[in-house]
Amino acid sequence: MSIDRKAKIVTVAGTRPDIIKLAHIIPLLNERYDHVLVYSGQHYSQNMKDIFIDELNIKTDFDLKCNTSDISILKDTMLPIVKKLEPSYVVVYGDTSSSMAAALVAEAINSKIIHLEAGVRDFDSNVPEELLRIRIDEMASYLFAPSDLCKTVLSYEQITGEVYNKGNLIVDVCKKLSIAAQKVQPKNDLPADFLLLTIHRPENVDDENNLKLLMKHFQSIDYNIVFPIHPRTKNNLLKYNIQIPSNIILIEPVGYIEFLSLLMRCKLVLTDSGGVQEEAIILKKPCITLRHTSARWETILIKANILFPPDRKDNLNEKINSMLQVKIEKNPYGENVAEKTMAVFNDIIV
Repeated sequence: MSIDRKAKIVTVAGTRPDIIKLAHIIPLLNERYDHVLVYSGQHYSQNMKDIFIDELNIKTDFDLKCNTSDISILKDTMLPIVKKLEPSYVVVYGDTSSSMAAALVAEAINSKIIHLEAGVRDFDSNVPEELLRIRIDEMASYLFAPSDLCKTVLSYEQITGEVYNKGNLIVDVCKKLSIAAQKVQPKNDLPADFLLLTIHRPENVDDENNLKLLMKHFQSIDYNIVFPIHPRTKNNLLKYNIQIPSNIILIEPVGYIEFLSLLMRCKLVLTDSGGVQEEAIILKKPCITLRHTSARWETILIKANILFPPDRKDNLNEKINSMLQVKIEKNPYGENVAEKTMAVFNDIIV
């Protein structure tokens, strides 16, 4: 694609979760506006194209392959490309380093910032993403909160932009792809009843003590646990010589549709991922978040999710049995979110 063209809107994504959540709105932006998708490659890997093209049918216009979370490097790499595109609006998603860098680029070239997934808060300044979320929200001209709670949070902050709540874009993606996921047969010979585990946050997998505590908790669980293990987590288990409990079934990392298949088949999910907390409630699966805090308080308030950090002293198996009794009736993240969001875009884009 020629960099000589101009664009009304530039969307910047940086990670696989960004692309997943943007999967429904990007085609609508392409259809209705002069739109360009810039992928920073903050977490670059060659097989990302499988996620973009094969599973989500998304084509990036620019793949910068930065392979860094350094905001200064990301900004300096994006700036010349976005500046030449001369967008009136820059769309950023969530709280990644790429989103912060893109917001700074937009500010530098006097483009208006549209922040999707605004108002999400852990209420913990030690969480690396927290300060980025707050700063982007302060800079944005238009803020799209994924829930009523997030919109309420923004009403208490020093926000100058216009705030909307049309729901969480992951709802559309999750519901559509869950249809395909129902047809997926797991590559592994899995038990009929199992729990699903995902852990990736540095606070859990890079910290030797927390990783040991988690494995000790998992050992006490009466259920089989299917664990698509991240390479860094696998390396740290070896590095710290931590024994994996016998009830854990390790499998290789899976694509998004296969992950949804596992989530739909499991009894309950144990995770430290914000996205998985959202997907769990959409698919009506009880969730236990292996952290001291969460940015998805909606899921906790309706009792579909509880916090269980590694240093808790009580019995995780008892908490699991209690959560298995929960009936999830409410989705706080809306329906038909991409179309409702686009309806607002039609009003604000000039």
